[in-house]
Amino acid sequence: MSKKIYIFIIILALLFPISILVEEKINVPIVPKEPEFVNMAFGGDIMLDRGVRNSVVKHLGGDYSQLFTNADILKTFDIVFANLEGTASDKGKNAGGIYSFHVDPTVIPVLKSAGINVLSVANNHVADWGINAYTDTLSRLKEAGMIYTGGGQNKTEAETPAIIEKNGMKIGFLGFSDVGPDYMQAKENTAGILSTRDPNFDEIIKNAAKQVDYLIVSFHFGEEYQTTHNARQEYLAHEAVDDGAKIIIGAHPHVVEDFEVYKKSFIAYSLGNFIFDQSWSKPTMQGMLLEIKLYKDGAMTVTKDPTQLNSFFQLEKIKKGKEEKVVFK
Repeated sequence: MSKKIYIFIIILALLFPISILVEEKINVPIVPKEPEFVNMAFGGDIMLDRGVRNSVVKHLGGDYSQLFTNADILKTFDIVFANLEGTASDKGKNAGGIYSFHVDPTVIPVLKSAGINVLSVANNHVADWGINAYTDTLSRLKEAGMIYTGGGQNKTEAETPAIIEKNGMKIGFLGFSDVGPDYMQAKENTAGILSTRDPNFDEIIKNAAKQVDYLIVSFHFGEEYQTTHNARQEYLAHEAVDDGAKIIIGAHPHVVEDFEVYKKSFIAYSLGNFIFDQSWSKPTMQGMLLEIKLYKDGAMTVTKDPTQLNSFFQLEKIKKGKEEKVVFK
């Protein structure tokens, strides 16, 4: 190249913007890279009747959303799961139990607005107000766009995993009760719950695991107010993992229990109370919000956030824990 041509090219570049010489792509949106994980949070038992209902009416102007004033963190997750203790309905009749829970159905959109999008409906209080209250609860949850697991309008629905697709991952949920009511197990044409005593327990989990990338199984099991899991809980949790579950979430003891890494899975035996009216002890007014980042390759991190209820049964504090990588055995 001659010296004159070289000088000409330099002058041309200085006189004219590069955008004139080079074809420029205008208004092309930048697509952010899809995360390699799903960010989830798991809470324990939510019971909004009895003392909680009285407190909301007396102290919080009848506004159930005030229970979640300090829980905006829930809205930051892709998936938030908890156990709905009892039914949310205006139908049914009290079965006569001293601990019968029947929640105002207006709490359903409140739970959704708070950030909770998956609820277990398999626990020992779902029959407190009869089958009509239970089926009405399922219908109301569906109408509100809330996902539920652990039961259904029939056995097929109860056994079908609730599935959420996020960030290229298909996450499934199954729920079981180990503490009854066994007479309310879902049947072919009858609504009800999934029970751990179902003779097809293993097959139900295996079939669900085949439909998703990762399966989360919740159990309503264990002994109340015990901080360490028992042999029955361990058996069921390990069995579910062997059948294909990736994460096990427990409820019912009303206090936080221990955690375990089993094979390539993580087990939380009990997350305690998330919102409940058991103000007679410190442990029952505390709980655990368990954060789990589940990666596409099966890797996991967990963050254990202790929770604290105040005298009005509001979530007063959710203390951020330390994120830790799960080391599988």
